Amino acid sequence: GILNTRPLGRGRRLSADGPPMLSKRNLSLLLLPFAGVPLFQWARSMPQADLHDNSPHAPDAATLALIAARTRATNAAAGRADVAKVKAGGVSGGASSSSGGSSGGGSSGRNISGVAVQGCPASRKPFHVVLTATADNYQSWQCRIMYHHWQRVRDSDPAGRCTELTGFTRLVASEGGKPDGLEGEIPSVFVPQLPASVIESHFHFGVLNRPESVRQLLASPALLRQITSDFVLVLETDHVLMQPIPNLATRTTPAAFTFGYMHAHASQDWVIQHYWPEGSSASLDPVGPSPLLIHLDQLRAISPRWLNFSLGLRSNADAERVMQGWVQEMWGYSIAAASLGVKHRLVRNFQVEYGASAGRIPPEFPTLSYIFHYTYGIEYTLQGRPQGVMQIGEWSLDKRHYFGALPPKQLAPPPHCALECAWVLLARSTRPRTSSEVIIDPQRVRSG
Repeated sequence: GILNTRPLGRGRRLSADGPPMLSKRNLSLLLLPFAGVPLFQWARSMPQADLHDNSPHAPDAATLALIAARTRATNAAAGRADVAKVKAGGVSGGASSSSGGSSGGGSSGRNISGVAVQGCPASRKPFHVVLTATADNYQSWQCRIMYHHWQRVRDSDPAGRCTELTGFTRLVASEGGKPDGLEGEIPSVFVPQLPASVIESHFHFGVLNRPESVRQLLASPALLRQITSDFVLVLETDHVLMQPIPNLATRTTPAAFTFGYMHAHASQDWVIQHYWPEGSSASLDPVGPSPLLIHLDQLRAISPRWLNFSLGLRSNADAERVMQGWVQEMWGYSIAAASLGVKHRLVRNFQVEYGASAGRIPPEFPTLSYIFHYTYGIEYTLQGRPQGVMQIGEWSLDKRHYFGALPPKQLAPPPHCALECAWVLLARSTRPRTSSEVIIDPQRVRSG
């Protein structure tokens, strides 16, 4: 969500009296249920051929071999015995190498700094942020904003040195695992991204790099040494932390955000049972793998199935009819966790995803939730009228404007009557020159 302040070209500027007359196509889109809004937002950032192509895309030989190998690893490392261990909180860090575990104990090879700090309560449960990313310009500037606010929130935590926010690592999938140049500014580790042939055979779905990069992290004792706690908070590049996050998870119960579009229903049972024969929609939590607070042992147990199921879903054109293609990796995680008996603590205020049409937003909302997820564009006319789905406003705060170029250093303020989310996101998404640069205050923007 970054402001595009450039004037729109001829024929694109909206009338001062409101939006132009809608075509039949746009009118039909506006009449769809609100639950379809995330799909439209995704469609704005993806080639239309990818969205509407439901023809079967058969995985190539390399992909089939990868899936088969991962399936064997899953069967060996995440069978019924592991299900019982996960439920009991006793999954060992010494899992076999096929499941991505190290040969030592749960803390083997890792620096667990901050677990016990003199003078801090024994109930303190430090956690380490793992920010999953790819090595491209679009996510790099988002990472800089995200890391800046992690530092700001950590340093402002009233708990002081007893804060549970004790570590940060950007987990980057890159070509050949090569550094991208931001490692001097943001603590980073790099893993090889999936081969182009695998991504292409799965509808060009780059999000598959997330479970694959997590799998590689958990499989490498050297990389795990960068993780300083037994709990991790998995985040995305377009997350902005608004206030300190407490550790809401336990060793046996992860904490995750409740997504409205991730509530499973009976019409999806045939897909779920393809990957988990004993399962059903009733067993799934309405969650994805981010934001997710989870113990490393549980993540280690879930990771192989998360990757396998995501690869399978994304290569199954029939599954597209009942599980939205743009979140099939989230469904892969949800099914994988449920298949191991993992139930999540559902945290409704983990994040907010406001847009211009969100209705009334309390001015104090940054103190009511932990994360602002700027996945939706915030669109207004210059007179402050919210724009509808698939419409770009004269004032537009949308991350998708900056796939190939950095956002401007100074962003114009929104119309004065814009919802509070526009002011707060504007203030918190100004691109820092360095990770320590102070971000402008929203009230200064509004009054200035």
